[in-house]
Amino acid sequence: MAEVIDIKRTAVLGAGVMGAQIAALLANAGLEVVLLDMADQDTAGGLERALQSRPSAFFTPALAEKVKTGSFADLSVLAEVDWIVEAVVEDLEIKQALLSQVEEYAKPQAIISTNTSGLSIAAIAAARGEAFNRRFLGIHFFNPPRYMRLVELIPGPATEPDIVEGMGAFVEDRLGKGVIEARDTPNFIANRLGVFALMDVLHAMQREGLSVEEVDALTGPLLGRPRSASLRLGDIIGLDTLIHVARTGYEKLSADAHRDTFLPPAAVERMLDAGLLGEKSKAGFYRKTEQGIEVLDLANGTFRPFEAAQLGTLGTTAMGLEDRLKAVWADEGRLGSFARDHLLRVLLYAAEHAGEIAADLVQIDRAMKWGFNWEAGPFELWDLLGVEEVVKHTDQVPDLVQQLLDAGQSHFYSGMGDQAKVFALANRRIVEVPPDPGEQVARKLSASTAILGNQSAYVVEMDDDLGVLVLQGKMNVMRPQTLEAIQQVAASESLSGLVVYGAGDLFTAGADLTHMAGLAAAGDWQGLDDFVAAFQNAIMALRYASFPVVAAPRGLALGGGCELCLAADGRIVAAESRLGLVETRVGLIPGGGGCKEMARRLGAGIEPGFRTILAGGIADNALQARQWLLLDADDVIAMNETTLVLRALQEVKQLRVGYAPPQKEPVRVAGAAGREVLEQWLNQEVEAERLSPHDRKVGQRLAYVLCGGDRTDEIDEQDLLDLEREAFLHLFGLEATRARIDHMLKTGKPLRN
Repeated sequence: MAEVIDIKRTAVLGAGVMGAQIAALLANAGLEVVLLDMADQDTAGGLERALQSRPSAFFTPALAEKVKTGSFADLSVLAEVDWIVEAVVEDLEIKQALLSQVEEYAKPQAIISTNTSGLSIAAIAAARGEAFNRRFLGIHFFNPPRYMRLVELIPGPATEPDIVEGMGAFVEDRLGKGVIEARDTPNFIANRLGVFALMDVLHAMQREGLSVEEVDALTGPLLGRPRSASLRLGDIIGLDTLIHVARTGYEKLSADAHRDTFLPPAAVERMLDAGLLGEKSKAGFYRKTEQGIEVLDLANGTFRPFEAAQLGTLGTTAMGLEDRLKAVWADEGRLGSFARDHLLRVLLYAAEHAGEIAADLVQIDRAMKWGFNWEAGPFELWDLLGVEEVVKHTDQVPDLVQQLLDAGQSHFYSGMGDQAKVFALANRRIVEVPPDPGEQVARKLSASTAILGNQSAYVVEMDDDLGVLVLQGKMNVMRPQTLEAIQQVAASESLSGLVVYGAGDLFTAGADLTHMAGLAAAGDWQGLDDFVAAFQNAIMALRYASFPVVAAPRGLALGGGCELCLAADGRIVAAESRLGLVETRVGLIPGGGGCKEMARRLGAGIEPGFRTILAGGIADNALQARQWLLLDADDVIAMNETTLVLRALQEVKQLRVGYAPPQKEPVRVAGAAGREVLEQWLNQEVEAERLSPHDRKVGQRLAYVLCGGDRTDEIDEQDLLDLEREAFLHLFGLEATRARIDHMLKTGKPLRN
């Protein structure tokens, strides 16, 4: 793995949509940032737009306040920064002029990059000196930078290889992005292929007279693409932006036999003339009205109500991708032919230009998966359909494909896991796929390698006597079987440390509310009491295990999942994790130790913890969760969630040196005086109609528990857990709480009653 370049101070030039959001990303990652634009007011306005965007580009408003601002008259500040990100308007001459000034002010060792969606890196820096060009490269962030995984690195002709590798490692590790290296060709990899696919859809749609609904139904999940499909994606991108990128392809790709595809069809030209640009103009292929969603009829330029497309047998997207593709491939109907012919053109185009845009096929496939959220990259799609099957439908077989077949190969990829191989662009031979540490760990976490467990949770033994407890199932909810697995692993004598992780893309949505509601509906209150007690006991078993336990949440970590995290010895948390003690949303309070942990942390100063729990909110990110006291100050927030387990295992190794379980000590509490303050606040909130009377009942029980019941200044941990469980069961028995639970289970939304 390449060594990460040490970068602490950064400057972003250009406070437009991309520049301001890149500045936000850097600030989120804990870097010092200065943001500059033509004038101070331009910079301030761009920063404010990034802060106010929904969702915000910043983790918290405080981070926006830390970004220093200025104008291009202040370029002398560049002498103090380690990385300069040029992100001004997509105009070659403007970029060249600004970089000529950057060359004058930047310190000799500073990394300088341009954020461009497709302009030539060599041309941008053509007039710059040798020293400048050695440390200059393209670093193309996809929009929005906070959420889009892909970053394309594009070396210039003189960029030092160590800088390319080091910046790639930095962007992956510190910014949490998926990095691919592209060649310096127009629109690079993702936009070259992604925009070709979008423009091909537009031309085919006009040519064959398909409706907006039909096109998006055919070119979304059915083909392994996002629900935004093609036309909805065009609205999101902005039709003017899409066509601008496409025209760059047309103008610069003079030798491309398919360059006319990058010109907009007549119907799209009419949309541009009419200002139908998509979301930015409130209307594009779609528009939202008081009556509902409407779609554009391209034939006459008018809008009509949305009507779901009828795809017949093609509408079954519940199948796996391979089965979906083969269903499309075999369909002889009008809609199936549209989808198949479009897919064929995309696959052929990727094969024709692969060696031109990238050094290997893996880079291309990852670019499309990370940049356009395709389920599989183009060469993975070739393999799913079968290379020999695809070539039956064309009389113009790309050289790359013919060479694959001549080599006696039927797939671009072969083997699995660490044995995976790919057909190489460089020498047209089968070579090993470079290992990815995160993917290697994910493979080791397969349930097939478990040393114990069940359908709800299992344990995998890693190297050096370390284990990973993996929560699994629908939303990874914690069922009785989950608790059994936790108790088993907590009692293990073969492990010296444990990481708790969630399968899929989340940690856990919490305790099984459906199971608990079923017990209550059946009048089995003892069963409900037993389940809550078992939940508490399982969490406590991890807290007092003979080895250190580190939680590694990503995605959702709600309710009981958040309580599990709080009880661990440490936490390595993905930055975009959404944590929350959400029980009050259904008229309950945390019953698995969440109240106890908040009281243990805050003692007599419980009021901020009380408000966090009563609000029942879900933090937007890990930094906000820390502000809400759901994470400790020394918990690690990781931008790169693909290495989350690796970092958690390293943390466990450090903790186990001389490890001893925590001592059971009394919990200091606020007592009756503290409870009175909280109840007064509750009464004021109800009088102001900011809380309902039932919210007050929930809050009163919560205050009673957090303040230690009838104790004055301290309470044993187990006694506090007992209070917590008693309050939980009491609230579960109330009619208003049961109504909230039923509503949540039926709609997924909270009921305020």
